[in-house]
Amino acid sequence: MRTSNTLKREHGFSLIELLIVVAIIGTIAAIALPNYMESRHAAHNASAIGSLRLIHNAEASYRTSHDQYASLTTLGTTGYLIDPLLITGKRSNYNFVIPAGTLDADGFEVTAAPVVAPWRYYYMNVSGVIRAQLGAAADATSPPIN
Repeated sequence: MRTSNTLKREHGFSLIELLIVVAIIGTIAAIALPNYMESRHAAHNASAIGSLRLIHNAEASYRTSHDQYASLTTLGTTGYLIDPLLITGKRSNYNFVIPAGTLDADGFEVTAAPVVAPWRYYYMNVSGVIRAQLGAAADATSPPIN
């Protein structure tokens, strides 16, 4: 038996159904994106702190052998377990600098400045205490991290 052509079935989604789906996806993205960005930000901060600790350990090892502290390039080329990215002074959206004027037999200072602001700035000296400042360069007077 054959059915009449007068009762056609339409297939597909209506415009209203598509708009509802797009609105739901947009809402989910609006909720998830800030959490993703915050997680990424926290990962970069943790990487910067880890890099500062690595620099401190490398400086301490170098100091026992050479009676002075060294630049990032020197630490990297003499084999003191510095990450190859740290030799360039750039890692995880941070720029690491050991100013030449702070290097001597008694100490060193290193700063970590974010490439993207307003993130945390970090500072560390020979004591190994890492200090942080939000939105401005950190120095010896900045509060230590926990």
